[in-house]
Amino acid sequence: MKTINLLIVDDHPMIREGLVAMLTPYPDIRIVGTCTDGEEAIEAVGRLCPDIVLMDIKMGKINGFEATREIVTSYPGVKVIMLTIFEDAESIRMALQSGASGYMLKQATREKLVESIRRAFKGETIIDSMLLSQLVTDYTRLAQGYVPLSQSSAARESTELTPRESEVARYLAQGLTNKEISAKTHLAVDTVKTHLRSIYRKLGVKKRSQAITELLGGRYSGY
Repeated sequence: MKTINLLIVDDHPMIREGLVAMLTPYPDIRIVGTCTDGEEAIEAVGRLCPDIVLMDIKMGKINGFEATREIVTSYPGVKVIMLTIFEDAESIRMALQSGASGYMLKQATREKLVESIRRAFKGETIIDSMLLSQLVTDYTRLAQGYVPLSQSSAARESTELTPRESEVARYLAQGLTNKEISAKTHLAVDTVKTHLRSIYRKLGVKKRSQAITELLGGRYSGY
């Protein structure tokens, strides 16, 4: 198993020390450093070359959103997972818009955090499962078809999600993988991919993380 180089960014010493103690026993995770704020993190990424950055949001000097935006722009191979106490959809949306690959709560179990680090390393977008019950109610409104308010009737019909696309989009917004969506919907993985391509087109995006951001952003009527 390939070693994942990890940088921890948090302004609370006890949090940093706790994360180091929690993650050190895992042989596939190597902690290359810790930082106290976003400014320090940007400099450390260039120097330490981590694969994954665990990033707090509220910090002095440069906050987690700004630091994430700078890191993924300057070092596109680096994945950032927000690790925070904030549970609101707006913070998740801002994190994904900043380029984060994941959003985890600090009260997540060690096993869940390690799993999320490994999944983000593989290129997946992760949203903490503890948030799903809170967010799913909003996402189920997709079943009504999300339609951009500013479009004409004809254009709106062309971008309205079908019932099956709405179902797939709901699971997408929950952070499920294609294989997990396939299991939930009883569709072949290739069929799920076809629906996702259609959803991306209708949302006007090209990537999975961008689609999730659009769904969380409430750009569509009914959200």
